[in-house]
Amino acid sequence: MQDSAVLSELDLTVINCLQLHPRATWRQVGDVLEIDAVTVARRWRRLSETGAAWVIGRPAAHQSPESCLAVVEVHCVSGGALETARLLAHWPHVLSVEHTSGNYDLQLVVAVANMASLSRFLLEGLGGVAGIRATRTHVVTQMFRQGDQWELNMLDAAQRARLPAAEERHPARAHVLDDTDRQLILCLGEDGRQSLSELSARLGLSLSTTRRRLDALIAQEDLILRCDAAQSLSGWPIAMWLWARVDADDQHTITSLPRKIPGLRVCLSVTGSESNLVLALAARSMREVPLVEARLAAAAPRLRVLNQTMVLRSLKRMGRILDDAGRSVASVPMDIWAEPGGVR
Repeated sequence: MQDSAVLSELDLTVINCLQLHPRATWRQVGDVLEIDAVTVARRWRRLSETGAAWVIGRPAAHQSPESCLAVVEVHCVSGGALETARLLAHWPHVLSVEHTSGNYDLQLVVAVANMASLSRFLLEGLGGVAGIRATRTHVVTQMFRQGDQWELNMLDAAQRARLPAAEERHPARAHVLDDTDRQLILCLGEDGRQSLSELSARLGLSLSTTRRRLDALIAQEDLILRCDAAQSLSGWPIAMWLWARVDADDQHTITSLPRKIPGLRVCLSVTGSESNLVLALAARSMREVPLVEARLAAAAPRLRVLNQTMVLRSLKRMGRILDDAGRSVASVPMDIWAEPGGVR
């Protein structure tokens, strides 16, 4: 499986089920795909052990009114990009690291507790890395689509109908996380499918308390669960970022993009440069890139694309260190609440 250009159809459908319901039981997934639970569990074990797919839990970027998410472009000294990328990949606030084409060598997704923490991260953290020549920071002001919402679309309508109903969400309710909540989120960052018994043992809580806390975190969207796959094996190996500008009052263009552009993974409103919208798109091949651009132009004629960068290599995605093929090889706790000043 590691040597395959693309995962098998069954592997991709299992992953798709977990993209839609990351903690579904193997019996539930088996019912959707009409195969036995043992086969599903065996498939997932192979996918997980080879780093081809994984489930993580992460803190929501909007977990509190002060929480701050930013896209940071990094210009490295000549020959220093790889060393710098590997260093930054082990920092807890750096959720993702990509080597990109264009004027900047690296692109980071950074999450911190507040604006003051972002300032310390930039000045005391990145500012102390000898391999960095310059940075440019784009603060995210609104998230229209996140990578958690993108899926492989391998399931038909009948299979989707057999999926368990989604839990009821109450994202508008204010909720202050305590240390136990944070530890629970960090545990799920290592493996989002850890059982309740494993989690309760690690946290020193009863099974019922662990279940109650987990259900509350999911319902209030303080915890985001997501299933990822190695992009090179998923059938969507090409990734690009588009930096664009759209009129502030043109909400229709922005909200309509996900249903019109199948490869759209991320859509963020940002501030910090001429661009006020950042799009991350996936394509099945390099030949498809112009078609993606043409579909985007047709779907959003009022959108002006100012710059485009290709992802040459992803070294980290949402807390997971990746190998050259994009397979997960290690986990870094996404402790966005830690003090960023000491990350040098």
